[in-house]
Amino acid sequence: MQANRRLLFWLRVPYAADVALVVIGIALLLTGRDVGWSVLIFAGVRAVIGTFALLVLAPRIIAQRPSTPRE
Repeated sequence: MQANRRLLFWLRVPYAADVALVVIGIALLLTGRDVGWSVLIFAGVRAVIGTFALLVLAPRIIAQRPSTPRE
């Protein structure tokens, strides 16, 4: 079970980076730089891919893992 928790942790960590990217993108837009839109789109794409990995791929990977712990 420890390995499963580690996997889920590393799939959730990028959401913090996405939040930071959104804040940076908004700050760029507020200062009048149009590159902020690109940063927001990039953060959105990252969030969609991360959500897909967390909700679809992670359960499949966990289900395929052997149930006996390896030492």
